[in-house]
Amino acid sequence: MTGTSHSGRLPSGRHGLPREVIVRSQRERLMEAMVRVAADKGYEATTVADVIESAGVSRTTFYELFRDKEECFLAAYDAVANILLAHVERAFRKQPGSWEHRIHAGLAAMVDLLAQESAVARMVMVESTAASPAARLRYREMLTRFMPFLDEGRARSRFASQLPAATSSMAIGGAAALIFDEVRADRAPELREHLPDLVYCVLMPFLGPEAAVREMRRELEPP
Repeated sequence: MTGTSHSGRLPSGRHGLPREVIVRSQRERLMEAMVRVAADKGYEATTVADVIESAGVSRTTFYELFRDKEECFLAAYDAVANILLAHVERAFRKQPGSWEHRIHAGLAAMVDLLAQESAVARMVMVESTAASPAARLRYREMLTRFMPFLDEGRARSRFASQLPAATSSMAIGGAAALIFDEVRADRAPELREHLPDLVYCVLMPFLGPEAAVREMRRELEPP
């Protein structure tokens, strides 16, 4: 699922597909529509009518699949957050070299995906913080899912004994704030330009300023 795909739309008429296939397709179309519409209009202004029109699904079908607008938004949010996390983890695991090299690759994968999918970027980073208390909780939970990538850095850091317990959380929060500001200003396509800043923000607490600067200036090796 992405914020721009229409490829999951079923052919009209009788197609003989199993009920579960039809339901899955309708659900995915509604979630994709929610990503598009919420990114375009904002969550508050988005209506169920907007979503079903964009998805090409009936109102009856919408309410068979989701209780309300918020439930559809949260389901779509979970889906795109899972895709983003998997994309980052794949880049992190494939990148050869040290832990800091792998963090660099993971951050590059993240900004590349968000830059290519502006609607996804806006939903994940901006609209979730304005949608509802449940959506804000989902946003915070998503950020904590990136913390395991930093665990190895704490173990390797020569400053380990001096690092506050919340160091990983603060590093991720700082990077998220930078991304949030750019996406909110409709500059998601330019996020790659901020990759060095993000690398420095995440690595500096663990490596110190000099090593973080060296890594932010390094060209990524192909995986």
